[in-house]
Amino acid sequence: MNISINKYLLALCAGFFLFASCETFLGDDDFNVNPNKPVEVTVSAQLPEIGIQIADLYGGAFSRFNCMLVQQVEGVERQWSAFNQYTGLTPVRFDAAWSNTYENILIESRIARGKSVEGGFNHYEAVFNVLESFMLLTATDVWDDMPYTEATGGLDNLSPVFDSQESIYAASLALIDRSITLLEGDGGPIVPGGDDVYYGGSATQWAKAARALRARTILKQGDLDGAAALASSSFESAADNLAFQYPDANNPGQWSRFNRDRTGDLEFHPQFGDLLTSLDDTMRLNVLNPTFNPSHPYLIAAFNQELITYREMQFIIAEASLDADDDDDDSGYEAYLNGIRASFDRLGLSEDDYDNYVGQDNIGVGADNLTLENVMTQKYIALYLQPEAYSDWRRTDIPNLEPTNGNIIPVRWHYSQDEYLFNTNAPNENDVNIYTDNVGWDN
Repeated sequence: MNISINKYLLALCAGFFLFASCETFLGDDDFNVNPNKPVEVTVSAQLPEIGIQIADLYGGAFSRFNCMLVQQVEGVERQWSAFNQYTGLTPVRFDAAWSNTYENILIESRIARGKSVEGGFNHYEAVFNVLESFMLLTATDVWDDMPYTEATGGLDNLSPVFDSQESIYAASLALIDRSITLLEGDGGPIVPGGDDVYYGGSATQWAKAARALRARTILKQGDLDGAAALASSSFESAADNLAFQYPDANNPGQWSRFNRDRTGDLEFHPQFGDLLTSLDDTMRLNVLNPTFNPSHPYLIAAFNQELITYREMQFIIAEASLDADDDDDDSGYEAYLNGIRASFDRLGLSEDDYDNYVGQDNIGVGADNLTLENVMTQKYIALYLQPEAYSDWRRTDIPNLEPTNGNIIPVRWHYSQDEYLFNTNAPNENDVNIYTDNVGWDN
């Protein structure tokens, strides 16, 4: 992997924003150090940086590309018009996402995790495990096989081997399981607090997030019952969501940033609008459909960037219930309604708006009539701009989408151009077909 590794000095106070003073992260001791001999960065300084980098990447490139492919948004100007037609989805377009995944997240989290293990910082280790697993799973879901076991060697190994997606899933699940165990025990000599930009150091909340991530993961492996059980023991409401709150227009969320700098490149997809219209889903349509610019009512600067949500978990429970043997159990249908209600809440809509919507016969179908089409259509709407919608569509083929060009929608991303060029263990670019090379769990 051709990655330049700049270790460390994170620009904690003058660069990428953080939400506490330098004193909070670095302590009150004298900080007069030789700039040519930088001090080692602590885990409490790495944690917010890694957390924010994940929110930025997930809500940035992963959201834009995945949600364009699944036709929630449409590329209409400049290079995004070519991306929308698939012709522009060349390897070089994925260079930044690839390098950010490794340089800013996976390599840093591996180092931070090692420090946590060495210091006995059990809850820090657990959080880094969850964050690393989240990013690794997000990445392998679009790139399939990729470097992992040899991916942190830096200049000592410029051509790491590609691990199979199956092995990456197994490694991620092991990290998640260890996280849950650690979070249920003693935190060690130091524990996360204000440096945790997601949960403020709450071990209970991180354990819920770990179970939610595991539910999402094994769902794609076909374990619906296991996924539903984990989902039921994870988030109890939207207040539990694994999400990062961007502060304001000075440090805006990714979609606000993109719409400010690239107004008109991406817009609300007419296919998505047609779907909402066909379901008489006018209230959500009114919130989401205005022109994408800095004044969009949903894509605001102070965006709450979600990684995993309560509504996603509810739809997992609903999907699994369709294969359940107990015909008298209405919990799956209740979860389906909970997922819709949480979507309305997310958009600031009222209980009356929700009641009117599910009062329709084709939405509030009743427990006995619930179908996979109902569940996945509502999940697709509820996960608007969530990259996971791309995985759901590939799993279920719901909703039915027509390619914008040719006969097939891409089912994966290209590897980075740099990886093709400089990693001797990378596949040949001509051997990777983004239209037909399904990722491991999609075969």
